[in-house]
Amino acid sequence: MQLAITFRNFEASESLKDHTRERLERLVRNLDRACTGHVVMGLERHLHHADVTLVIGPLVLRAKHATPDMYASVDSAVDCLEEQLRREKDRNKHYHRRRWVHHQQESFSVEESSVDDAA
Repeated sequence: MQLAITFRNFEASESLKDHTRERLERLVRNLDRACTGHVVMGLERHLHHADVTLVIGPLVLRAKHATPDMYASVDSAVDCLEEQLRREKDRNKHYHRRRWVHHQQESFSVEESSVDDAA
């Protein structure tokens, strides 16, 4: 995973970079495609903003969160991305399953009609 981290209006710390990298790598560990990520962290007044963008092939996931603590902002944004990724996987799974059931129903209806014709 390629990851770019941008800091705005405050100093970068290695522990914050490591925490962000670890959380995102844990999120994309089970993906079968390569992905890129961009994290923008900023400080405005008393709020720490975390804006996370994850690109997985044609899929683009974005999350923004602001709290008084930067670590909590990153965690909340990654949790939001995790939920978006889970919903996307469920959509794809249900879409393919529905098509498969549709094909099976057609084959059952053909068999039933041939049995009715023979009687």
